[in-house]
Amino acid sequence: MYQCTSCGQEHIQHVGKCTSCNEWNCVIPLEKTKTKGKTRAVNNDMTDLSSIEIEDNIRYTSGVGEIDRVLGGGFILGSSIVIGGEPGIGKSTLALQLAQLASDEFKLLYISGEESLKQIKIRASRIGVDSKNMVVSSNNNLGVIVEQVKMTKPKLLIIDSIHTMESDEVESIGGSINQVRFCSQALTLLARELNFTLILIAHITKEGVIAGPKVLEHVVDTILYFEKIDTGNLRILRTSKNRFGATDEIGIFNMSNKGLEEIKDPTSLFLSMQKESSPGSVVSSTHEGTRPMLVEIQSLVSKPIQSFGKRYSTGIDNNRATLIVAILEKYCDVKLSDKDIFINLTKGIKVKDTSNDLAVAVSIFSSFKNIPISNQYVFIGELGLNGEVKRIDNINKRLKEISRLGFKYSIIPSNSFKDLKLENKNLKIKEIGHISEIIEFFSS
Repeated sequence: MYQCTSCGQEHIQHVGKCTSCNEWNCVIPLEKTKTKGKTRAVNNDMTDLSSIEIEDNIRYTSGVGEIDRVLGGGFILGSSIVIGGEPGIGKSTLALQLAQLASDEFKLLYISGEESLKQIKIRASRIGVDSKNMVVSSNNNLGVIVEQVKMTKPKLLIIDSIHTMESDEVESIGGSINQVRFCSQALTLLARELNFTLILIAHITKEGVIAGPKVLEHVVDTILYFEKIDTGNLRILRTSKNRFGATDEIGIFNMSNKGLEEIKDPTSLFLSMQKESSPGSVVSSTHEGTRPMLVEIQSLVSKPIQSFGKRYSTGIDNNRATLIVAILEKYCDVKLSDKDIFINLTKGIKVKDTSNDLAVAVSIFSSFKNIPISNQYVFIGELGLNGEVKRIDNINKRLKEISRLGFKYSIIPSNSFKDLKLENKNLKIKEIGHISEIIEFFSS
């Protein structure tokens, strides 16, 4: 048997290209895993769900509001968390900043398989971390780590990184598929048994997913991804899996020489704040988890580079952008099939909220007609295939934030008007039921 070192897919014979992940020269002979000692006993205890008691202090705060927001309120004892991201994006810095949790009552164990103790101390001093109750170790042997955990009895264990860990019970080098699988499962089971929180720092592939076998993603409770959203120092923490909370929350940080600083009010962060309106520039309101944010959408419609028009989008799904262009062509009497269309969200933020559809459509139409839209307008609405502007959620939260930032007008779906509970004299609300009605904004 053979196994792909990239995705873990098994093959019955050697192949040059993995049929699962399409990577070349990554299929190697499958190494047998030998285990020593007794196998883990199966727990056959059964009980009624109603009789299970949960401790009041099972969840605790991380001390960083943005992390608590993403996790759904803080860490859970007995849970396991994976933090992934590009090299140098701030995974280890974020983990080390959690040292503020350490106290006489709260033991924190930080184990690094990549850095020496002196290197850890230098980085800790640079970001202002100095906790006497934080225990650090430079080690990558799973057996030694288990003994250290049993001796220290921490409430939080940080492994930096899981791809450097090795077990004597597995006949392969550190970072291999078998080692990552075995070590992650062993540490996760240990966290549940001894009731502490486990954080595993993980490498990612060039495709931006957690490196190693898929079992790593399935065995843990939460998967967090660190993203760089522009060429500057902004970082976004997203969750793709969370057994104890929502998966649509994001945390926003700024990377500085003192470490990661949380941004508690990012609403106007993704606006260019231009004093004068320009064609193709439109403001929309997106909603990430429980937090409304305003984003600026910019579009450019130009003559095609090739013989036919193409669509380029940054920040929104390209298929969604193509759909919006098709809706515009059908219902707004514009020909865009022979045009190149570029769509960009300020500072490169990525959004999944379909309530930005209306703003994207207005932005494209504005650029095509070369007519600016007043920067006092905010457009919110999802588009249907028949051109209708659909009802959106959290309309009152969005309008409250729009009003707070000083905008004068908000264009919302007609179906959402009945949901309004907010009365604000400074913000004028206008309804729109169909995409064809946007032509009125350009008629004057």
